[in-house]
Amino acid sequence: MFGMREIRKLQPSFQVKLSRKHRLLCHTMASKTIVYDTNSWEKTFELSKKNPGYIKFSRNNGYFYIKNTTGTIYMYNTEEFDLIKTVKSNKAYKMIEGDFGLTKDEFIILDTVQTKNGKQLALINAKDNKYQILTSFEDLNTILYYHHYVLDENSHYFTISQVDKDSDMRVNKLLKVKEETNGSVITVSTHPELSYWNSLIYNSIHQVYIVIKERNLVIVDSNFKMILNKKSIVENEQQIVGYFLHVHQSANGKFIIVTYSEQIFIIRFQGLQVIVTERVPYPCFAEFSEDDDYLLIGTWENGYVLENNLE
Repeated sequence: MFGMREIRKLQPSFQVKLSRKHRLLCHTMASKTIVYDTNSWEKTFELSKKNPGYIKFSRNNGYFYIKNTTGTIYMYNTEEFDLIKTVKSNKAYKMIEGDFGLTKDEFIILDTVQTKNGKQLALINAKDNKYQILTSFEDLNTILYYHHYVLDENSHYFTISQVDKDSDMRVNKLLKVKEETNGSVITVSTHPELSYWNSLIYNSIHQVYIVIKERNLVIVDSNFKMILNKKSIVENEQQIVGYFLHVHQSANGKFIIVTYSEQIFIIRFQGLQVIVTERVPYPCFAEFSEDDDYLLIGTWENGYVLENNLE
């Protein structure tokens, strides 16, 4: 697969995550999350919280988080994987399905919550389940999508989807949450030419946004105003790739991996050249490990840990 050596084949995997220094590997299934010790590849823990949606390790690897499809977040330590905190809805704020961000304080979570005024961004303290609402969007139809955290920028990146009052059409905007000493600084940007996209990520090495719009890859400047490059990911319109699912980039900024429901593409950033195309049965997830040593693939049939040989 991908011309890479297979390190481990897993059971069905909706997401696959490696901790720093590769000590632990976790992958999600329909009704549980499995934890492996990568030294022996023995299954060390089985976390039985149903319907896991998103999983993450904290920045210092001391904690592990599972967010299920109802929005509840479970926080474990990574020594014995004891459940230490559960973050859940209360009467005023409802947790919803979707990805979330982790801050430098392992107990403070950045997430979207449903309020009486629609969906808003909040900082949630896992210690006491208290919410600090960061935004005041007036559009009750606002939808927020979390993309990723960029260490070099100390920032989290979201897409906001809102209904334009004039056209009555949905319009995407970029939202950036920068962690500052005195609190969070939020900026919202629109693009003069791009009103819709499937996903985006920020490349701090090249100081550009990588935007996926259907079958196209668009490179946008750091001010989110100018299109610097645009290229079709597929060779021709008849090529069957399915619908978009996920985009990720290597830590060195050299490669982009895009997952569709029928195929996975690896693209070299320099020149936006597609260098690997793999038709994988029922794919749902593909990412590089944090140090680029491995490629992590999740499908509805199996998960894979591959040794990254891209140069």
